[in-house]
Amino acid sequence: MKKDNFPKEAQEIFQELYGKILMNSDYKNRMDSLISMFMSNFTTQAFEQIDILAKDMNIHSYMISMLLLVLSSKPLLKLYHERNISEEIYWNTAEDLTCKLKECYQLYGIWGTFVREWFPRFYQMARFALGRMQYEYSIFKLEEYSIGGFTVKKGDKVINMHIPASGSFTVEKRMDSYHKAYEFYKKDFEGRPIPVVCSSWLLDPALKDILPAHSNIRGFMNDFTYIRAYTEEEFHDAWRIFGKDASKPPKDLPRDTSLQKIFAEYLEKGRKPGKGYGVFLLDETGIIT
Repeated sequence: MKKDNFPKEAQEIFQELYGKILMNSDYKNRMDSLISMFMSNFTTQAFEQIDILAKDMNIHSYMISMLLLVLSSKPLLKLYHERNISEEIYWNTAEDLTCKLKECYQLYGIWGTFVREWFPRFYQMARFALGRMQYEYSIFKLEEYSIGGFTVKKGDKVINMHIPASGSFTVEKRMDSYHKAYEFYKKDFEGRPIPVVCSSWLLDPALKDILPAHSNIRGFMNDFTYIRAYTEEEFHDAWRIFGKDASKPPKDLPRDTSLQKIFAEYLEKGRKPGKGYGVFLLDETGIIT
């Protein structure tokens, strides 16, 4: 927790909680079993049982779910060693625990996680953080896309990218991450360009009309050589901008940051933010344009 920059208060709470578990043989045996269950990919059963343990200990499930993830990080490191994947990538990937911990505290005032279903693929060695972004295998969802003499067809293997809430993503950080992703995955594409896709509210093309030219979000959008837009009736990602105030009417939304101000005014005009599904191709030189 210290190396992963958990806030001091959170560290103390989890240390105290784990101490209670260690002092009770029943709790300890159940937690050990849950770690084994979770690491063996029986995630549904593990989450069901962790909720029962939370109830028995009178602890919020968000809190004990995060403790399960923290404790499972030790056997995960062993898997990294066995597969000769660097500890740098391990610790980079583990930073997502801190991101989700802080989001949970921001929204609910609880040190824990309300999105535990997001984590299993990290522990199954199927999703990795490589610099600023996270990556995993996926399949191409559009019919066909071509650039630079290379074509991606529906169902082809691609790399899906995620953007954790770990601060700004400048062009330097993005390009560093893309380079690391190419080096990490290139052997599986046998010298061919690597298709990278992303589905996110950050790729809604309509945002170009409201964001300043120097915005990192606009810069990120410009990394993609094709984006397909999708409209949505509700802005489900509003909490990422407004936190616990996301459910308020647009006129009452906080405007403490430039992004909040832009989106609050956008929503107040009756506009509906959507999503975009974007794609670009990587080779050893970077993005193919």
